[in-house]
Amino acid sequence: MDILRIVFNAFCENENHYATCIIMLPENNFSIKKIYNISKINSYLICSSLKIDKLVEEKCFEIGDDIFIKAYLTAKNEGFYFTSFPDEGNLNLNNVSIPSFVESDIELVISNLGGHKIQERNIKTPDFYLNNILLEFKSLQNESLENKERQKNIAEIFFDTPDYSIDIDPIQNFNELTSIYHKKIKNTIKEHFKKASKQIKEFKREIQNGENSGIVLFNTGYFSLPHQLLKKLVEDILKNETETIEFAFIFTQIAQTNGWNLITTMQQDWVGNIPSGLNIKEFEIEFSKLIDLKMNGVFSEENAGSNLKFQKPISFEINDKIFYWNPGQISFFK
Repeated sequence: MDILRIVFNAFCENENHYATCIIMLPENNFSIKKIYNISKINSYLICSSLKIDKLVEEKCFEIGDDIFIKAYLTAKNEGFYFTSFPDEGNLNLNNVSIPSFVESDIELVISNLGGHKIQERNIKTPDFYLNNILLEFKSLQNESLENKERQKNIAEIFFDTPDYSIDIDPIQNFNELTSIYHKKIKNTIKEHFKKASKQIKEFKREIQNGENSGIVLFNTGYFSLPHQLLKKLVEDILKNETETIEFAFIFTQIAQTNGWNLITTMQQDWVGNIPSGLNIKEFEIEFSKLIDLKMNGVFSEENAGSNLKFQKPISFEINDKIFYWNPGQISFFK
């Protein structure tokens, strides 16, 4: 009986650490679905490619390593063997919460610039008015890769890809599949633009106010979408998909921890045709003040409200293929 050894990196859902994992099982019992399920039963999400080799029984016994021989015999006699070698991380050790930026934060910035929040009416309304500019706030709060329908769509895109385990980080080069994959991502963002456009058009039609229109788009939850790709997709939407919305302010906020060390990053950009009535420099000064105010309160007992989720790997199995997104391990600062 031939035994296969499968080596991969994985993320423990229960203890929140990374590990190198090994599965051994008979070759005639091998399937990617089985590998994925064995790993998941042990609370590990596969988040790397798979290294697979065939073990020769005689050679295994020649090595003379009792632990290795026991693992081999367990796989042979019991159907499989699993073990893991964790790193030093444990996200559960970190009790620091990073405040998430929300609509009320932008309201404060716009108010400080002389604008105001538009009162709700019996018609659809955008969120803010500033210097004859209508602004609608939208937020990407959910990780699209955790959506079951999106997972099925991704599996369809990569159906003919021969790899057992596929890294679906959208910054990867998938050759002719790249544009198809990016279009799926863009459709998620485009829905926010459609809703914003409808609100702005109805408001303009009824109230006849606001010379220019823009969108404020916060990404505080769609972690697998890199900021630069978000910017590129928004540029394309503004250029080819909408006539109502002229520009966008995009802001991405992410945080990651290994349980000991914590990294948080924020990126922002202006995209499209910025109207003269909007002073970007003044806006960015006020926004920077807001960032300082919120981040200085991280360790305060008054730090309440919406908090940012930490980045973690995402992994799923469809059609005997594993699909994963991995933000990567962060270093342990000594």
